[in-house]
Amino acid sequence: MNIELPQGNPKEQSLDQRLANSPRLRRRFLEIAGMIDQAVEQGCTADEAEERAIPQIRKLGQEVLTEWAEKAAPQANQKVRAQNPKLIKSGKKNS
Repeated sequence: MNIELPQGNPKEQSLDQRLANSPRLRRRFLEIAGMIDQAVEQGCTADEAEERAIPQIRKLGQEVLTEWAEKAAPQANQKVRAQNPKLIKSGKKNS
């Protein structure tokens, strides 16, 4: 199921504007940038800095998808319930 979140046209927004809606992700971007700056200050090579950054960027990607899923889930539930009002809320099934 492809649920897109309407938040204006992303092509027209700067990265700062888009991250303003997501302080958690903005903080992670800044942490990664700071980590890379620190690696450079410590005299790391570009390869070493990249090696440090890649796991953090992967983790950031997971956080982006998690945040999207958290925002999209309520909309998906409403859409499904609107299509079939007889559905019950998901939860533990009592035997």
